[in-house]
Amino acid sequence: MNPFYSLYSEALYRPLLNGLVWFYTELPVEDLGLAIVALTVTIRLILTPILWKAQKAQKSLAALQPEIKKIQDGVKGDREAQGKALMELYKKYKVNPFSGCLLMAVQLPVLIALFHVFQAGLDPAELSRLYSFVSRPDALNTTGFGFLDLTKGNIFLGVVAAAAQYLQTKLTVSAPAPSSDRADFAKIMQWQTTYLFPALILVWSYTLPAALTVYWTVMSVFGIVQEVIMRRIKK
Repeated sequence: MNPFYSLYSEALYRPLLNGLVWFYTELPVEDLGLAIVALTVTIRLILTPILWKAQKAQKSLAALQPEIKKIQDGVKGDREAQGKALMELYKKYKVNPFSGCLLMAVQLPVLIALFHVFQAGLDPAELSRLYSFVSRPDALNTTGFGFLDLTKGNIFLGVVAAAAQYLQTKLTVSAPAPSSDRADFAKIMQWQTTYLFPALILVWSYTLPAALTVYWTVMSVFGIVQEVIMRRIKK
């Protein structure tokens, strides 16, 4: 077996599969939709320190906008000088201009592994990969919440997921000012996170398993709630 695939399987796929089945068997009601919600909240709590660090860096970057504007106005027409001055500014205040990329880099491997779980892991044969302490059901009922087929795409749920992702991004992310090539790259990533990614979620929701869309909806809603709570605490 490919060593990379073995690492991916043992570090991501198998733990997520076991977590999903554990919630499915241990919750008062055997509902795969509720199990996905519980697993999503658990993943979000685990990732919270990393995600908050990235969001904090982005907010620090937003606070530097007046200084960034001064640099832009002071060395107009010299992109190399702008870039050097900006990097010195970021270094001085310990700000990472690519913090928005971290948000995606952290979540993308988990998203890919969950897609694998929802696509192949629901096969009864995959239940042989459960840990010894996880109860093994005869099969998983793929109808969630009593009505939603989690194995098929659902465009209506996709609209909700896309809207939640957009709102979360607008609440937590501030775009960097366009200056050097590096800053321009960060701005492109920011635009993709704010507008392109929600649009892709909407398109994907039509073909990808609804289980994945449920995951992303809960992840985004939980992020919105966390952001609102943190803003109230700071007041």
